[in-house]
Amino acid sequence: MVYTIDEIRQRVLPVAEKYRLKAVYLFGSYARVEAREDSDIDLLIDATDSGLLGLAYGGLYHDLEEALDKSIDMITVKSLEQPAYHESDIRFREAIQRERREIYGAA
Repeated sequence: MVYTIDEIRQRVLPVAEKYRLKAVYLFGSYARVEAREDSDIDLLIDATDSGLLGLAYGGLYHDLEEALDKSIDMITVKSLEQPAYHESDIRFREAIQRERREIYGAA
């Protein structure tokens, strides 16, 4: 199944609220509206001030994958703030910044 961005937003909402996330962004093929049946869902997570640490990210990953009933790739905003040592890292970071679409933002 290929979800719409709104369907992804609806499925992510309860998980984002459970973990008190600041924001969740969609990037990759779903953000570009190029997803296929076999596409995974790429998510950028802003967990600033959520208190989320260490192994709790595993729980977040599991809950998102279960809610979406699809494979996901998850990266955090904090990890994007780390130094980039390779040109490919810089291009990846730029692509995320260019493509990302907010699907959840805490009020």
